[in-house]
This record gives sequence, C-alpha cells and structure tokens, in this order.
Amino acid sequence: MYNNLFLNKETPLLAVDIGSQSITIAQLDFKGNVTELVGVGVMPLPEGSVVDGMVENPSEVSDIIKKIIKSENLKSRYVVSSIPGDHGVIRKLTLSAKNKKELLEELLHEVEHEIPFDIEDVQYDYHVIERTENFMDSAWSGGGDEEKNFDVIVAAVQKEIIENRFDTLVEAGLTPVVFDLETLASIRSLEFTSYLSSTEPCALFNLNEPYSHASILSNGHLFFDKKSPVSGHCSTNWQQNTSMRFFKKANKVEEYFNNKFNSRFQATKKMDAEMSLIGVEPDMDSVEKILDEGAEAIEAFSENTNEKVRRIFIHGVGALAYGIQRLISEHFKIPVEKINPFSSIKVNPRRFHLEKLKDAGPQLAMIMGLAARRFDHK
Repeated sequence: MYNNLFLNKETPLLAVDIGSQSITIAQLDFKGNVTELVGVGVMPLPEGSVVDGMVENPSEVSDIIKKIIKSENLKSRYVVSSIPGDHGVIRKLTLSAKNKKELLEELLHEVEHEIPFDIEDVQYDYHVIERTENFMDSAWSGGGDEEKNFDVIVAAVQKEIIENRFDTLVEAGLTPVVFDLETLASIRSLEFTSYLSSTEPCALFNLNEPYSHASILSNGHLFFDKKSPVSGHCSTNWQQNTSMRFFKKANKVEEYFNNKFNSRFQATKKMDAEMSLIGVEPDMDSVEKILDEGAEAIEAFSENTNEKVRRIFIHGVGALAYGIQRLISEHFKIPVEKINPFSSIKVNPRRFHLEKLKDAGPQLAMIMGLAARRFDHK
C-alpha cells in the first residue's frame, strides 16, 4: 500500500495532523542526539472540510496542506499522519504462548473479541512486551516448549479513515508511509520530557477536542488508555488565534507593519506565567470528565499493579487553559507537568520565535511526537 522500498530510519518524515478545525504540519531533523526543528505550521480549515474525522473536501484540504508546506519551506514528501482516537483503539492484552506462531494465533483470536469494529474493516499492528525475565530467543523462534506470558499492545485503525486520508495526502503531492494513532504520538512526545530517563509510572492526559485521553504508562509502556468526549470551545478559540506563520520570524517588511500596528495590542496581551496562550477559562464540565476518566485510569492501574502513579503529564489545547495545571495537581495530589517539546528540541532563534513556540508547546506536543516517529521505529 505504501511506497517504502527505499526508506529507512534516516529518511525525514513530514508529520501531518488533519484535525477537525485545522491542519498542523511539522518536520524534525535528527543529528546524533540532537533533534532540531525544521518547521511547523498551522492553518485553520473551512467549516465542513473534515467531519467526524473524515475528509469531506479533499481538494480544499490538500490545497491547505500545500500552502503550509510552501510557507514553511518543508522538503520531505514522505508522510507520517495521525489518526484521531475515535477511529481506532489501543488495547493491552496478556497472552500465553510457547512461540511466535502460537502468540500470533492467540492474538488474532483476542483482537476479534476486543476491538469494537469488524476485523475485516480494520488494520492492526502490535508490539510485544516480554514479561518473563529469562526469556530465551529459541522460544520466540519456535524452539521452546515452555508456555510464557506476554503483554501485547495492539493498535487497530479503521481502513476507511486510512484510505480517506491516504487519498487526500496523495492529492497534495505527498507519499504517506506511516499512519499513527494520536495516542501513540502523544506518548512519543514524552521523549521531550524528563520522563525519558524514568521508569516510574505516570499518567498522560491529552486535553483536546472532541475527545480527551487518559493514558497510564509504566516502564515506558502503555498500560491503560481511555477517551472521553469533551467540549470544544477552547479548541475553537485556539484555532481562531493561530495562523500558519505564527512561529516563524517575520521578514523586515512584515516586521515593520507588525510593529506599527500591533505594538499597543501586544503590550496589553502580556500574560502571567500561569496564563494560557489565549487566556481562556477552563470548561468545568470538560474538566470534571477529564478528572473522572483520569481517576478511573489511575485507580485501575493501582489495583492491578499495586503501584502508584507518581506524575501526571498534560498536553493539548486544554493544557493552555488558565490554572488547569494547578487544578489537576491539587485534585490528585500528584505533581503535574505540561509537556513542552521545545525545551528539548533545538530551535534556530534566527528563524523562529522560541518564546511563542514554548508558550504553545503543550498544544504542539502531539505533532512533535508524530514528527519524532522514525520509519522503522514504533
């Protein structure tokens, strides 16, 4: 399905997130242990372009994708694209098998029962987390007689949305090579935080619209994930206040007009460090749902493992709302950290407004996690 014959982990991938109200595109460059921002752009979508995750106007959406790529001068045409959480599921299964063949047979049987879609209508992938400390390679290759337990993370996505987005990206002149669930991209954004060097259990709250997600991770692996529908007024405000050239430094002509007409406006918009990018108040109905889902996830983890979640990471547009970090921390009595990928990603100060990127960091965490995907790395 994908033209990936000549791709490898060094191939730069263009991350494309087609949301319900906007398109976000980003690209990162990897040089040794240094990750550098190549470009990031956001542009709002006309109403009705994307409905329930499905692209309804491919020409309109592909044109906007082309505009962002041109504006940001992005060169890669190989794409990793996100899939919204309501069009896919992630499940953690515990299976017993003697070898790979048995494990795959058991996996297919369980997937048919665990996912809320017809097995013929989805594409799925899996990642095995070996649970037995002294696991022998011979068992995996088929030479072992002892039955062993495995934790397996399964991600399933509806074929319909993959084909829908594949066609749209091709129309934009791009080559899709990877589709990634938003939840997995969000988890990957933790690479830009202090959690990278930690094995302690943590919770990850993606405070977005139309769904928020509560995920629990232990030893870097997903333990639990649940989504909850929330209000979208914060997301609407974000889209209305973000342009596709928001993070790039203006040229001299643009800078002149910005200074001439916006100086007074900018002076009145200086915000407290706790304030969000747009200063919206949190929607309390949505916050209550998020807290309930988070509490359920944390409780389920503690009951199953006898371990405690030590930290909570938040990102998404809801993480920009005033006081949300303190509110969540006080509710759970656990330290809460906003994911800010630009604290770790190298940014050229001659090309980008670093402070603006850091202000918007929680909102851009998922796209940066998506951009961090390597072709042969899950």
